[in-house]
Formats: sequence, structure tokens, C-alpha cells
Amino acid sequence: MLARQIAIGFGIAVILPLLVYYGVATFHPIPKLQNFVTTRPPLAPTATPDERKEHFDQQRQQQEKYNAAAREFARVLAIAATPLGVGAILIGAYLTLNVIGTGLIFGGIFTVAWGYWSYWSFLDDWVRFVSLLAGFTVLLFVGIYRTAKPSSAAPS
Repeated sequence: MLARQIAIGFGIAVILPLLVYYGVATFHPIPKLQNFVTTRPPLAPTATPDERKEHFDQQRQQQEKYNAAAREFARVLAIAATPLGVGAILIGAYLTLNVIGTGLIFGGIFTVAWGYWSYWSFLDDWVRFVSLLAGFTVLLFVGIYRTAKPSSAAPS
């Protein structure tokens, strides 16, 4: 029975971030490098400096377009994953079914982490700090108000 509960909680924790990722990808397609970078024949050894410069400028522009599209997808993923992950954590904290609640809490943590992981390198340090502080606060709230047992001290 315990193994079944662990499997269900683990399954929820793994599937939730994938569900969010592919949900975002359904409505905001993932950029594919081959859609941005065209394959060109290699430069001839006798290419002039102007031809080389033009070739490398085109490659750089194509790579920059792909990087901009990848950054935009990562931004959308972070914007979607953050509230969905935090919501899963809070819902999991208030569910009376411990197996599903635990799975949602872990799944929410993984969803938020995946969303931020993809966009982390583009964030300013203050945004990183504030978002980590908010996540830490949510987890403290859940830990204090949803898992702490009331004191059973006898009245004197």
C-alpha cells in the first residue's frame, strides 16, 4: 500500500511539470534551430574577406533570431509555470488526501523550478532574489500553517 502511494505521489510530481511545459508549447511553439538557421555550403578557400564577413554576419543574425525566440519561449514558460506551480503547492497543502497533496507539492516545486531554470540566465539579480524569497515564503507558510501540529499541552 505504501509503495502505491509513493508511486502515485511521484507520478504527480513528475507529470505536472511536463503537463505545464507541453501546455505552454501547444499555444506558444518551441523554437527549433533548423527553422532559424539555414544550411549553406561552406565557404570556398578562395573566398574574399567581404564574402567571409557576409557569410558570418548572416550566421550571426540567424543565431540571434533563434536566441530571441528561445528567450521569448522561456519567458512565457516562466510566466505560466510560476503561478501554476505555486497554485499546486497551495492546493496540495490544503488537500486532505496526503498522497495527492504531497505529489502536488513536489510537482509544484518542480514546475516552478523548471519554469525559472529556463529563464534564469535572462533575469536580473533582484528578480532572482525576490522570486526566491517569494517561493521560500510560500513553502514556509505551507510548512508552518499546514503541517505543524497544535500544541497539546495540558492547561494548568
